[in-house]
Amino acid sequence: MSRHLAGLGADVTGVDVSAATLGKARAAGPANITYIHADVTGELAWWDGRAFDGCTCEMALMDIDDLAGALSAVTAALRPGGWFVASMVHPCLPGSERGASSWPPGRGYEHEGLSISPEDHRPEGVRIRVGATHRKLSTYLNALLDAGLEAECFVELPAPVPTYLLRRCRRR
Repeated sequence: MSRHLAGLGADVTGVDVSAATLGKARAAGPANITYIHADVTGELAWWDGRAFDGCTCEMALMDIDDLAGALSAVTAALRPGGWFVASMVHPCLPGSERGASSWPPGRGYEHEGLSISPEDHRPEGVRIRVGATHRKLSTYLNALLDAGLEAECFVELPAPVPTYLLRRCRRR
């Protein structure tokens, strides 16, 4: 997403807790993106105070333990009326031949918390190593509202069972 927005002429700053991920992003280019190694759920020491027009979070909200901290940082960094777009594995995904459930194996949708894919599910994938934090859809929606973000649009990509959820919000 950072490269796409930079290609459109946006001034882009990418923040990630993983130095290895940032190294890969830098290597992929373009050079006009500023990359910062920081935990967005902590203090905003990484941020220079200049408000952003928009923020994105691509396939990572389910990987962030401190959802409230991450969304508070987004709200703080956005100008009033600024946009926030996020994509994620759909929290209601019951699993299919394409992938494991978004919630912990052997437990139901109601159980929120860390889950790690079973050994026989894409053992080369990242989920086998780090897992994901399952939250109910209502938990995500309420966290957005609590952070001061108003929902504008939700999209579930066409599929017999929705696999991904995309959302667009605005800072109040």
